[in-house]
Amino acid sequence: MIISFASLIGISVFESSREADQVLSIIVKNNGRLDVVQAKQKLGDQYNREGMFKYRYFTANINTKTQKMKVIDDGHIVGNSISSVNNRTKQLTLRLKSGQMKGTIRSKGMRFRYLAKKISANKYYVCFIDLSPLMQSTILLAKYALIFTFGGILFFIVIMALLADRAVQPIKEAYEKQRRFITNAGHELKTPLAVISANAEMEEILGNDEWNESTKEQVVRMTGLINQLITLTRMSEPEEIVLSKINFSETAKQSAESFKSVLAKDHKKYTVNIDPDLYVNAEQHSLLELVNILIDNAQKYCDPEGEVTVNLTKSRLNQNAVLTVSNSYKNGADVDTNRFFERFYREDESHHYDHEKKSGFGIGLSMAQDLVATFGGKINANWSDGVMNFTVTFKRVH
Repeated sequence: MIISFASLIGISVFESSREADQVLSIIVKNNGRLDVVQAKQKLGDQYNREGMFKYRYFTANINTKTQKMKVIDDGHIVGNSISSVNNRTKQLTLRLKSGQMKGTIRSKGMRFRYLAKKISANKYYVCFIDLSPLMQSTILLAKYALIFTFGGILFFIVIMALLADRAVQPIKEAYEKQRRFITNAGHELKTPLAVISANAEMEEILGNDEWNESTKEQVVRMTGLINQLITLTRMSEPEEIVLSKINFSETAKQSAESFKSVLAKDHKKYTVNIDPDLYVNAEQHSLLELVNILIDNAQKYCDPEGEVTVNLTKSRLNQNAVLTVSNSYKNGADVDTNRFFERFYREDESHHYDHEKKSGFGIGLSMAQDLVATFGGKINANWSDGVMNFTVTFKRVH
């Protein structure tokens, strides 16, 4: 803005000075008379007979030897302007002696443009024109340029101040998630390492196979965490996944069957209702992983002796395939379900479950959301009447 307005002001000043020089050349050429015909030729259509009254000028003779100025014609300017120029006679004399036949002089806050013509050895005929009338538009432009420039800068500062926090919010959230992940992952890895260390010491002392079994369990736990981290990292990389027509019903049924024994062991009711032959665009292994994540999450956070339900049905308009995985959860009224899909967000932090009992890593649901997005579907979570519901919607392929 500053460069643009400064350029406009500079052009305006240049044009005003050029116009003054053209008028001066006409007056000097015609010995003090502003010829209308010549003015129209030089200034173009912008000049007319009325236009000559906007030029305030006078002519004079200057003797460089005596350094005196004698006014010849002052009928087109007020007297105090002439006196201000008269105070600069010595300066003008030095300029004329050095051959500076045209230029600008300033006196008492006024600016004059002059053009001189040598008459004799020490005598010069000089015409002076007051630049104030010609510079009025430039001064007005400069005034509004300053207002708009500083007003615009102030406006942008206010806008930036209001939006700055929102602009850096994603960075703050990413930092917070990273910090939370480091804390959670560090805790998850530290626990099995401590158990493995204790088991090794007990095995050395007692030589009991019970400690070996415990060590194996902790190794499996750590391996699971590392594998999920690797999977999540790979999903974040730009890798092309080839989608094809997949039987969603068969995939969901296969996944649901694998959890029967787990839920039976925990004495939880398990209901599966899957409509046959529902096809979607997906990748077979990833779609199976998606259903596994949702059912595994449901059985982990289901109330003791509660119920887990898996439903795969058509939408009302028969356009979509809708998978709903639900589990009993009586304390879900205050849970923020919007945060379930945040990467590295620990579900048990909001579910208030015992950490040792619920050993999730806060990665599964984030993976599920990424998979659903890859397949062009939608996923959401909500709690109602003591039941936590996860709903996945895909467009059907016929």
